[in-house]
Order: sequence, then C-alpha cells, then structure tokens
Amino acid sequence: MNVIVEIKKYLTFIFKIKYLCEVDTLLGIKFKKHSSCYILNQSHYIEKILDKFKHFNIKEANTSFDSSMKLNDYCDKTVVQLEYVSFIRSFMYLMHCTKLDIAFAIYKLSRYTSMLNKDH
Repeated sequence: MNVIVEIKKYLTFIFKIKYLCEVDTLLGIKFKKHSSCYILNQSHYIEKILDKFKHFNIKEANTSFDSSMKLNDYCDKTVVQLEYVSFIRSFMYLMHCTKLDIAFAIYKLSRYTSMLNKDH
C-alpha cells in the first residue's frame, strides 16, 4: 500500500490528477471487484460494435474461428473496404484488452483488408 501511495504522490506532482473513487469504467473496459481480484468486461463495447456493423450479418459461433472456412484473396466490391478496416480495428482493440481468444480469427481476417469479399 505504501508503494501505491508513493506512486500517487509522484503522479500528482507530475500531472493534474483528481482521485475520485474506485474505478468503474476505464477506456471502455468495465472493472468489477470480485473477492481479491478484478474482473474486466467489455460486453457493452461488443454490443456497440455488433450494432454498428449489423449490416455485415455477423453470425454467432461456438469457436472464435471456423478452421474449415477457406478465405481467398479476392476483391469483390460488395463490402466497403474502409468499413471492413474499421470493423477489424474495433475487434483488435477488444482483442488486446480483454478477448485474447479472438486473436487468431482477427489475425486471419485482418490479412484481407485490401483484398476482401463478403465471406470475410
């Protein structure tokens, strides 16, 4: 606890900081204290992404990546490229914060940001 107090003093000296109460939400991540640890949750962020990109017809899956699906480099203008990149970026943020289990799927999908089709 002494180390935390010292760090707070140092940061207050360097930056304008206002200490309110225990953290609830930070950078879109909800924190919930559970026993002696914190649980991080971004379900509200996921819902926001899915709502924003609902026209992509995203389907639920039991696994984060269907390995039987083969993706090809093919440019089909049925999907707007900038929107696809925005979608991938949104899920990359999610992946880096709390959802490491989607890393492989995001890696696979991000490879096609310049040559994509509706399967992606």
